[in-house]
Amino acid sequence: MPVDFLVAGGFYTFGLASIIGAIGLIVARNVFHSALFLVVTLASVAAVFVILGADFLAAVQVLVYVGAVMILILFGLMLTPVNLEVPHLASAGQAVSGVLVAGAVFIVTTATLVSVQWPKVVGIPSDAPTTEQIGESLFTTYALPFEIASVLLLVAMIGALVIAREG
Repeated sequence: MPVDFLVAGGFYTFGLASIIGAIGLIVARNVFHSALFLVVTLASVAAVFVILGADFLAAVQVLVYVGAVMILILFGLMLTPVNLEVPHLASAGQAVSGVLVAGAVFIVTTATLVSVQWPKVVGIPSDAPTTEQIGESLFTTYALPFEIASVLLLVAMIGALVIAREG
């Protein structure tokens, strides 16, 4: 089997898994199941990043989203009361109009995607690791924004510690 066929097959498989996970996230009645579908979606996106050669983005996706954010969401779910009543918010007319608007957006998006002449995709150079390029960019071209973000995170962490200590 050619490698291109395996790469395309993996791309479409993980892409389909992320779409199914996103649909399951919306459709699931249990909030915990929705959180697990979100894990499937985020892990599938990380797998697509690996297939596309963006190893650093895949690692960040797994560490930040699948790891930290999902643990935070699951802790929040475990600490909420089980018998929480959610009021019925939408009437039947609102649901129908919502489906119609979503269908119209889908049709316009699909028509746009089909009608555009997409450029031919050039292969990723194998001698250029993405992690090295990102690291070099962070400390040369984007050094000032990187340092501003680090100071902002430091201020937020100190503020959280002060608020936690007062409470």
